[in-house]
Amino acid sequence: AAKILGMYPKKGAISAGSDADIAIFDPDMNKTITLNDLHADSDYSIWEGFECQGYPVTTILRGNVIVDNGVLKGSSTDGQWLSRKVAPSVLAGPVC
Repeated sequence: AAKILGMYPKKGAISAGSDADIAIFDPDMNKTITLNDLHADSDYSIWEGFECQGYPVTTILRGNVIVDNGVLKGSSTDGQWLSRKVAPSVLAGPVC
């Protein structure tokens, strides 16, 4: 996906010079999503109440843990703008 969206190699790779963004996923975890789980600045989500098998338990952003066992450790200022462009192979394909 990172290559298609023009974010590779900054995103989509674990190598020197890349951001080292990683989600650690527990495939055995059963979870009903709550609004609080999403750490979003909104009072609703279409995903609230959705039951899922498997859930991300830890998220690492540029080498720093920002979510650990569902607890938000990061802040809204942790993000960075990433200039990107759609890959030529995507533009050459059919629209739909």
